[in-house]
Formats: sequence, C-alpha cells, structure tokens
Amino acid sequence: MCPLLLKERSASRKDAVPSHTIYSQEGGFVLVLVLLLTGFLLLLGSALLTIASSERQVGSNDRSGAQALYLAEAAIERTRRLLPGFSVNDVLVNNLLLGGWINGTSTDSGTYRATVTNNVASIGGLPQDGGTAVCGSTTCDIDGLVVITGTGTFQGSLRVVRVVVEVPPILRPPAPLTLVNSTVDPLFDGESFLVSGFDRNLDGGAGPSPARPAIALVSSEAASAVLGILTPGQQSRVLGVGATPSVAVVANAATSDTLQRVKLQLARQADRVFVNPGTISEDLRRIDGSGQVTLVTGHPSADSNRGLDTAGDVILEGSGHGSGVLVVTGELTLRGSYRFDGAVLLVGDGSRLTLEGDSMIIGSVVIANRTTSHAGRAGFAIRDRAQLHFSQETLRGAARLLSARLRTWQEIPASQ
Repeated sequence: MCPLLLKERSASRKDAVPSHTIYSQEGGFVLVLVLLLTGFLLLLGSALLTIASSERQVGSNDRSGAQALYLAEAAIERTRRLLPGFSVNDVLVNNLLLGGWINGTSTDSGTYRATVTNNVASIGGLPQDGGTAVCGSTTCDIDGLVVITGTGTFQGSLRVVRVVVEVPPILRPPAPLTLVNSTVDPLFDGESFLVSGFDRNLDGGAGPSPARPAIALVSSEAASAVLGILTPGQQSRVLGVGATPSVAVVANAATSDTLQRVKLQLARQADRVFVNPGTISEDLRRIDGSGQVTLVTGHPSADSNRGLDTAGDVILEGSGHGSGVLVVTGELTLRGSYRFDGAVLLVGDGSRLTLEGDSMIIGSVVIANRTTSHAGRAGFAIRDRAQLHFSQETLRGAARLLSARLRTWQEIPASQ
C-alpha cells in the first residue's frame, strides 16, 4: 500500500471522536430537558391545585356567607311576625317575651338570633324616636317604629341585618275604644252596657296585660263630650284604669293618616272583601274557625282608592261570630248576639260604631272619621246589653294575620 495513503488513514483515525462520547452528551442534554419539563409540570400542577383549592374555599365561603345572611333574614322575619302580638314596650324591656329562640337557636343550617331595640337614632332617613321614658336598656317607644337586628352564623361566617319596622297601631291600642278625631259624637243608652279596659281572655278570665282606660281620646274637648253625656248610673259601666268612668286623653294614639296607611295595607291582604253588603249574619271566620282579615268598602268606582275612601256600611246581626281583623270604611253596627274577637278599624267616610242588643266585641276598636259626614266627628252609640272588652289575647290572634311593616333594610358589619 502506498505510504501516503496509510498516512492519511492514520491521521483520520487519530482525529475522529468516539461515537459513545457523542451519545453520552446527547443523553445528558435530554435528561436536563426532561428534568426541567418535569419541574415545570410539577409547578404548573401545584399552581392549578392551589387555584382550584382557593376557588373551592372562596365558593365555600360565599355559600357559608349566603347561608348566614339567610339565617339573619329568617330571624328578622320571625320577629316581624311575632312582634305585633305583644306590647312593644314590654318587648323592649324583655326580648324573651318573643320566645327563648331570640337569644340564639341552632339548626342544621346554622344559628340565628334577634334583638329588638327602640330607634334612638335616625336610621335610613327615618326620624329617631323622641321618647324619654326608659324601657329596659333603651327608651320606650312612642312612634310605633322599632329596630330589629338579626344575626346569622354558619360555618364560621357571620352576617348581620338591621331593619326598622312599624307595628300596626290597631294592634297596640291605648284602650278598647279609641277615637282619634278631636271632636266626637257619643251616645250611651240604658245602664246595662259595659265598656271595660281590663284585659279579658276568651274564656272570660282576667288577662295578664295591664288595665287601660275604657275610652281613649285625643283632645280634652272630646273627653268632655263623652263625660258630659254619662248619667250617674252609666258611669259605673265605663271601667278601666284610673277613675270611674275611665275616660282618658292619650298622646300615643295613632293619627288619622297613620290609620289610613294601615287600612290601605290591610286592603292588600284581605281574605274577604264586601262592597256595601248591607246586613251580614254569617260568620266572618275561616272554615277552621280561625281569624281572617275582612274588609268592607264603598263602591270601587266611587274614589281613586277603589272604594276605600267611600263609606262602606255594614250591619252584623244575628248569632254570627267573627274574628281576626275587621276593616270598615263607613258605619259598623253590631246587633242581636253577634260577636267579634280581635281588632276593628273604622276609618273612612263618616266612620261610626253602634253596639246594641247583646252584641259584643272582645279586643279593641279604633275610629277615625276622615270626611265631613256626621259633622266631621268620630261617633259611637252603645246601648242595651252590648259589651266592649279589651283583650290582648284576641289581639295576638289578629297579629298572626299581620306582620310589622318593613320600613328600612340594611346589612351592617358584624362589629356594629
């Protein structure tokens, strides 16, 4: 072989890189790449798991917060339903009158509780109560507005709702017979009737509520008109707190405008509506004997409020029985042995009450004449053996049909 060719081959073998060395370098690079990719995937997976866990936690917190809010609102609603059946000032002194649950009730869905206080500060644009007398740890109510604070707790979440509600004034009357006009047109006939401000239960026994005046009026002129027509024999038939006859001028009676608003509110939830019915002898109760909201109006086309401001007169006679809340826009007459248990609101055109025969109302009557009929005076006539008794028990029954009206609603921080 040519020496030159052998020399070239020898040089080629000397300069060549071993193949196993190339493979080793490529393997190291791939290993590093795999390790980097694995690390990246691990970081990405960890991040995704963290995000998913955070989202689950956020979702869980949102659900817990929503459930706590529902519980706070449930406490508000339960209090709204119960409150009208009690004296507001009694509840301000002792919230437990509404039930032991108010201090906290645990359920499978969480815990809720409520507190009732007076509106001692302006809330939601509503004026504060100007009362100064003290009821428990707050001032006594004189404007019918109170504050309910509901608290809900669920799985560590706490939500607080505060509302201002208005208790229907017909369910917190100052007397069994209240007239809110400054002038009145009264009539008493005979010496066998009875108007009593002493609390009476349906079984005839004495109720636990404090005695009230038999007749409450808003002006000294009206009080003088009532006292001036009572004969000596009739005076002992008007009984209640204070002197006999028990007739008093009060400052806490609802105004005519307030009663008008209540009437319109009740009209929206009436169970039965009668338009100028004339005489009714049937029961004004539900089939099971429980109370209902009954409304008597004038003709629907007679005024802008669909007859609610026009006299709708009714005579209840016979041996019928009514209970709950009765709203009449004109004159109401009970005769025979008809009996009504609950709250009666007479507000409208020439509102007037007549009780005669052996008729009876156990509860309360509030009268507001809003027109010039009967010379602009709220009137009543009580004769024969008719009776009118105050009864907190029947007013509580009426309260089950109503709720305290919501005026403002706001969620507040738990620290407030």
